[in-house]
Amino acid sequence: MTHDEEDSSSTDDASSSSLGELADQLDDTNQLSDASGDWRSLSELVNSIEQRRGDAEPTADLDDRDLGRWDFVAREESGEGDSAVDPKTEALLELTGGASNILLSGPGDCPAEQNFCSRLMEPRVDDPVNLLVVTISDTPSQRLSVLENYLESPVNDTVVVDVRTYNRESSYEEYDGPVDIHTVSNAQDLRRLGIVISKVLTEWEDLSDPITMCVHSLSDLLELNEDHQRVFRFLHVLRGRVQSADVRAHYHFDPERHDDQAVRTFSSLFDTVIQFDENGSIALG
Repeated sequence: MTHDEEDSSSTDDASSSSLGELADQLDDTNQLSDASGDWRSLSELVNSIEQRRGDAEPTADLDDRDLGRWDFVAREESGEGDSAVDPKTEALLELTGGASNILLSGPGDCPAEQNFCSRLMEPRVDDPVNLLVVTISDTPSQRLSVLENYLESPVNDTVVVDVRTYNRESSYEEYDGPVDIHTVSNAQDLRRLGIVISKVLTEWEDLSDPITMCVHSLSDLLELNEDHQRVFRFLHVLRGRVQSADVRAHYHFDPERHDDQAVRTFSSLFDTVIQFDENGSIALG
């Protein structure tokens, strides 16, 4: 099933759980903006978040929050490979433990990346998993084919948030299980993207099945958004929403596509950084 933006945008704000207080916590409680309301530099945001990270985690009932404050990240207007996992890799993946937000850092479009992606989409328990896939540039079929080839756990529901491609596919006969598609036609509309993700998580809130999420990829999102500070704020709010929903999420990131400062800055957002190469070697960053 496909949900077009035109059909669903009028109901998203009302039906989704709120992330507004998270934005308030960043702006008011954490004092990440100066007295004039202008945002500090990206490096200052990183330092502020690292210093206050423990205090910024959401604890209130999500049902009582106002989702409309995804405006916090609104645009600011100016004037097939081997699927086996070696014992070392398995041990390192186990070390991620209860991490909610994991950065998967390494070259894209290689069997190692696809294998690690599917391993991180596996639930920590034996129950069927609910899968949330956010694809920035690939089509839904491309991302689902990776899961079909590598994922071993039984799947309950699968939702794909299709960003930018606005793909009109309505059936995925080769994929085992129902697929629900939500579309966001503009990768720079981060507020819209946040609302759609939050809506899906809200719909799954009362389910006992585990939830895992893949964002493919953070590198694509950064290349399509010149304002990296806004992407940073979006990810900070998203990571809190993911943690509050008890989701295990991972975000694909190719460090070769970014300068060293960007790599350090965005790596600082995540609970765990898994570094890998094309040969499948893996380390915790």
